[in-house]
Amino acid sequence: MELRCTCGAYLPSDARFCHKCGKPQYEEDAARLAAENTPAPVQAPLDVPGTAKTSPIGFGNLRAVTITIAVAAVTLIPLSLAMIAPPLSLIVLAAAGYCAAYFYRRQTSQPLSAGGGAWLGVMTGIWLFVVFALCAAVVSVKVSSPADLAVMKATLAHVPGAANMLDDPHQFIVTIGESLILLFFLSTLSAAFGGMLAARTLARRSQP
Repeated sequence: MELRCTCGAYLPSDARFCHKCGKPQYEEDAARLAAENTPAPVQAPLDVPGTAKTSPIGFGNLRAVTITIAVAAVTLIPLSLAMIAPPLSLIVLAAAGYCAAYFYRRQTSQPLSAGGGAWLGVMTGIWLFVVFALCAAVVSVKVSSPADLAVMKATLAHVPGAANMLDDPHQFIVTIGESLILLFFLSTLSAAFGGMLAARTLARRSQP
């Protein structure tokens, strides 16, 4: 007895597939073909140690924040000593930015662009600026107090010109504010230069 496929073709009674459209005539053949044509599930890529992507460099990157704060803290001592010679201060600030980019690259083992190195330097310079700004704020508050002002004059009596600056507390505070603006740009730009220099140096070393 001949069978008839859904496509209209007549098939022998023992036919397992239609000779015209290829449709299987038995359920086990249809199930096997359906299983073969089902795509395999896509496996998520395994996390390989050392290949995880880090967060973009910025204040939202905990590692970048930690490293730049640590470098800024260590830099405070040599920077305070170098304040007597402005050119030396710029070198110390550039070295701080260089160290921040260098240690970040060592900690993450990720390629560091020149922009990323510069941003690490800027972050380091900002932390340093915050410390000096807080110190300036404390000095400004003390200058506003007559008792503290007298103590400061006595303390700085041996420093040429310092006691004279304290004769006009208002002008002294204005001078501190102007100095902070200049310090912000010097600290961030110098440290950014050092971070960018570190990124380029490390990139050259990693090239075969």
